[in-house]
Amino acid sequence: MSRARLGLAALLSILAGCRGEAEPAAPATSPAATAVVVSSATHAPDLVTCPARPPLDEGLRERKQSIAVPWALSEVMRADMDNFAISTLGGATLCVDASWMEAIHNPALSRDGRFASFDWDGYEAFGHVIVDRSGKGLAIDTGVPPVASPSGKLLAAADLGEAGFGALNAFAVWLIEPAGVRQVAKQDDAPSASGWRIETWANETCVELSSVPWESFTAETSGPREPFRASEDHGWRLEPGRCPTG
Repeated sequence: MSRARLGLAALLSILAGCRGEAEPAAPATSPAATAVVVSSATHAPDLVTCPARPPLDEGLRERKQSIAVPWALSEVMRADMDNFAISTLGGATLCVDASWMEAIHNPALSRDGRFASFDWDGYEAFGHVIVDRSGKGLAIDTGVPPVASPSGKLLAAADLGEAGFGALNAFAVWLIEPAGVRQVAKQDDAPSASGWRIETWANETCVELSSVPWESFTAETSGPREPFRASEDHGWRLEPGRCPTG
């Protein structure tokens, strides 16, 4: 199963987290990412409060035991066969459905403790979960690691493909608020093309992407990439061309 381009480098500009057992990165500079003050006490999540999940059809899950909680999330996360329990900053428990997941990768926890994230894969499926531990807690699946805007207040992700294996299967933009993350746009009827990816944020109101038209795609070569943009002024809809300059 082919996966979209992964990696936490762009996201860590707001998460300011650590990957695996690496040392924590520098503190986040985004006001949105630092608006919540973290208590010095760590609250263990209560896995017992998580709901029972419907049984899966045979063959849709190969693992026979819970996914091991990675070191990077060990203080805030617990797991059983069907759930990840993640503690909020206020001491409550947020439950994430893990029943379809076979494994998780690239776990990260921001230095301020507000955000936890990880990639996951399963039977003909993959995704990228971000948990905002502020307030009542919120888990969103961006399909692939999103790219942060220059201020770190906006996130954009392009999980687009004919197979539809990604958890998002769309282009979307989210706003990081002082407490909570709000989706401000989502487009799942993108122009027919392959290899969608975000290239860069030109500025706070326009993000640049690229893709390969299907007529240019062959097994031997991916073909030339064509530029697209999505801007706040046009409702974050995908359009041909690059962001305006000046």
